[in-house]
Amino acid sequence: MSKKDELQKEQEEYWREEVEQLRVDSIHSSSELGTEVLNIIERFVQKQLYRNRTELFQSYSKLMNALVRSKPLMALFYTYSHRIFDRIDSLPKEERDIQKIKKFLLEELQTIRSEIITHQKALSKFSARLIMDQYLVLTHSASKAVEAAFLEAKKRKKHFRVICTESRPQHEGTQFALRLARAGIKTTLITDAEMCEAIQKCNFVITGADRITETSFINKTGTYTAAILAKEFHIPFYIIAGTTKILPKRTYPAKFVSSHEFQIYDKKVTNLTIENFYFEEIPLSLVHKIICENGIFETEEFSERYLNF
Repeated sequence: MSKKDELQKEQEEYWREEVEQLRVDSIHSSSELGTEVLNIIERFVQKQLYRNRTELFQSYSKLMNALVRSKPLMALFYTYSHRIFDRIDSLPKEERDIQKIKKFLLEELQTIRSEIITHQKALSKFSARLIMDQYLVLTHSASKAVEAAFLEAKKRKKHFRVICTESRPQHEGTQFALRLARAGIKTTLITDAEMCEAIQKCNFVITGADRITETSFINKTGTYTAAILAKEFHIPFYIIAGTTKILPKRTYPAKFVSSHEFQIYDKKVTNLTIENFYFEEIPLSLVHKIICENGIFETEEFSERYLNF
């Protein structure tokens, strides 16, 4: 490849650094990262580094594949990027007006954003119904949907308490607990290892989900422990997840890899292996109810309605 070709490729794939930042981000929630996916796609459309539908199709395919590979366990990366891909694919092949194509895609992105706002309001509304006065609720990690549910319940003047795990190794649960406390919600922060004792006192456990597959959901490591403990002590376990987070394993395989091991221990020691898996797969059979933008469903009903592929 000539230097001229390399320069052109670098200009066309300017987004590589932005996608890499998403790949290494282990702090923000899937909904926050999903919003950044839309921002990256919008900047790509706005830059208009394509002269026709064919060039758009080819260059966007590279961006889409890079986005999906950056976070394969987060369904929103696949859902959002493929939705724009499908819109490009739906354009008539004879369409040559690039400004018209650009406008069409920007409108679709705005539609997605509007849907997100509508769905988020519905999720918080339905979830808040589960929180009763004097309830004690435990959550793990830092789901934005769960946070919105707590804030909505607070807005409805419900008196309840929340237990947050610190959610090692990045401690996003600590920041989550601080936000709740500052919002006036009585909150207790515990270590992940204290879950067993804490769950026994709770009315229910609730978490978000990064992806829902045919028989499981994927979320921050530690969620499986919470689900098993909830079952052991007969405590209901709920998850909040919009239907945009449904992504069957057969559509895109789920692969779990250890990364950023230095966050656990940053020195090399002979005979010592460090593993740091951020995500894990939890069977839906451990879930009592699933809250999505269309309501609160028993897990079996949700599976029959949305997971019958």
